[in-house]
Order: sequence, then structure tokens, then C-alpha cells
Amino acid sequence: MSPSRLLIAAAAGAASALLFAGLVLQSGSAVTLALAAPIPIFIASLGWGSVAGFIAAIVSAVLVAAISGVVSGGVLLFVAMSLPAAIAGHLVGLARPVGDPEPEGRPESSPSLHPASAGPQLMWYPLERVLFAITAMAAVACIGLGWYLGYDVEALKPEIIEALSQSGNAGQMSEVEVEAVAGLLLSLVPVVQPAVLTLTLGVGLYLAAWVTRISDRLPRPKDDIPSALHLPPLALFLFVAGLAGSFLPGTAEHVAAVFCGAFGMAFTFVGLARLHARTRGRSNRGLLLFVSYAAIVILSFPLVIFTCLGIFDTVSRMRNPPPA
Repeated sequence: MSPSRLLIAAAAGAASALLFAGLVLQSGSAVTLALAAPIPIFIASLGWGSVAGFIAAIVSAVLVAAISGVVSGGVLLFVAMSLPAAIAGHLVGLARPVGDPEPEGRPESSPSLHPASAGPQLMWYPLERVLFAITAMAAVACIGLGWYLGYDVEALKPEIIEALSQSGNAGQMSEVEVEAVAGLLLSLVPVVQPAVLTLTLGVGLYLAAWVTRISDRLPRPKDDIPSALHLPPLALFLFVAGLAGSFLPGTAEHVAAVFCGAFGMAFTFVGLARLHARTRGRSNRGLLLFVSYAAIVILSFPLVIFTCLGIFDTVSRMRNPPPA
């Protein structure tokens, strides 16, 4: 690896660490910055190679642990964001010549290398497998972090109740209502956390690819995301298994909820891609997209509609599989 790439990888890791450090140091305004922490690692991996991405991931975790003085902070960043970003960036860069049954490694990126003129025609790693990998990594990361940090509903419930009691609306609720709200919030954590992590990694990869392509560092040609974004049948099986497992007691319920949240968000991505594909060519396309996203941001529950649309797309492809 050349010294320039090593320096870029270290800089990307440092940028990711600085974005995430505020969250570890419990800064109230750092949540938004922390959600952008995977983007520098994605950029390093997509534009300067897989090795640069993995080096950036390691550097980011080490720096967060050094800055905060808390090893768990570095572990949190590495497991939840840095390592999944490096792996996803590696997968996006995989390609093989068309007709070659053996997979090839990713081509070396170069500022003067354009995909259209880079030797034989290449078949790039499918987007649906990239999305599946991101979702699976988000689920596994949340389960691993829950075990590492000792997620315990009974231990956390008194803290949530105390926080709710000190809020401005505490006087309007009885103790029973406060306890019920605390229980509801804790039951949503295993669903919401992997969903947010899947959203963070997916959007971060899209933004990083956009930035890298503008700088002419991305060897992979631009994907037609509305028509190419799907999920394999295994994703549907894991989602259904998660729904069934959510009725089990104890730890099994929390693990099942994690898979429901992660793959539910992945199916939402697919549903939104179908919306973009089906509104192409319509004169009111801009208005339809604006209303749909505004409804999601303001009301949240329209997400369920697009989740169902993504599930329907997967079932349809299972019944009528596309040609190989």
C-alpha cells in the first residue's frame, strides 16, 4: 500500500472518530454528527481500495477509545459502524469479467481510470446482496453490542422511569402511566436501534458513493437503484422468523425484535425504490415523491406501507424469478 493511500486511510479514520466522539462524550448535539461517522470510511474504501477502508475502520475505533478514555466507545464505533462500512465498501468494489465463473477481486481505483474504458466488461457485486449484507451486519452488531454492554430491561427500567419523572410532562401522568411508557420505550429499543443503524449505513453508503463518483475515484459505474435494489428470499425468511420469535419470552424476544427492525428497514428501502421506479415518466413525479417522504418524516407510520411494498416485491420475485 502506497504512503499516500495509508495517509488517506488514517485521515478518514480520524474524521470518522471525530464525528463519533461527541456521542461517546455525551454531547447533546452530537447525535447527528455520529450518524455520519461511517461516511469517511465508505469514501476511503470506495475510492482508495478495501485495505484503506479496513485501516480507516481500525484507526477510527482506536482514536475514539483514546479520546474518550473508554474502550467500550471504540468497540461501539468499530462494531456498529466502522467494520460494517469497510465490509460494505469492499463488497461494492467486487467485480468479475462477464462470463467468468470465478470471482475476481476489486479493480484498483485510479483518478484516470473510467469504468467504460477499463478493459473487459465487468459484472459488479449485486446491490441486493450489498443491502442484505448491510442489514445482517446491523442486526448482528446490535445483538453483539447488547451482550457486550449488558442490555437488561429490568435494570434499565428504573433509570427510564426516573428520566420520565423529571421531564416536563411528568405531572400529567400517574406512576402507573410513567411505568407503562418506560416499558414501551424499552420494548421498542431492540426494534428501533437496528432499524436506525441499517438506515445510517444504507444512506451513508449512497452519499459516499455519490461523493466518490463526483471526484472520479469510483471504478463502479452508476447503478440504477430504483430497478436494481431488491432483497434475496433469505431476507424474507429472517424477517418472518423474527416476527414469530418476537412472541417468545426473554432474550429470544429481543434477538427476534432486532432482526425485525433491521430487515424491516431493508424492506422499506426496497419499497421506496419501487416508488421511484413506478413514478418514472409521470408529470407529477416530484410531487408524489415529496408527499411520500414528507409523510414519512412527519407521521412515521407510512413507513409500514413501503415495508409491505418491499415484502411484496420480494414475494413477487420468488414467484417469478428474473432471468440469470
